[in-house]
Amino acid sequence: MTEADYTRITYDTPLAFATTLARLNPSLVLVHISGSHTDSTEQGKVMWARVKGKAENALMRLPLRGVYNMRPALMKPVPGQKNVKRSYRIALVLYPVMNLFFPGLTLTQVARAMIRCVREGAPKQVLEPADIKALSG
Repeated sequence: MTEADYTRITYDTPLAFATTLARLNPSLVLVHISGSHTDSTEQGKVMWARVKGKAENALMRLPLRGVYNMRPALMKPVPGQKNVKRSYRIALVLYPVMNLFFPGLTLTQVARAMIRCVREGAPKQVLEPADIKALSG
């Protein structure tokens, strides 16, 4: 995907959506799912990480009650989840080993942490896997 196309999807769309929400109701809390290894400096060589960092930074500048950027890494689907890609299902066999090197989260943990951010806030605006896990309590 070109950087322009990726930017349209990853930066332009969420920012337009969140800007509208901020205008309509600045007391809202936005929880944005970003990605592990996102580049907050916006200067790195990895295009996707740089664009995600730009999106995170722009969202955090909006006049909302709260903005939280979650950076989950490996996520394990929950039982009954639909539309899990075949390659991801194969990777699940390796999940226990991969989890040793890349601590993962379940989708339930991410969802619980999102809800907690909205209800109670979080200690910081950029939440890495360990932060998400702690919030999922």
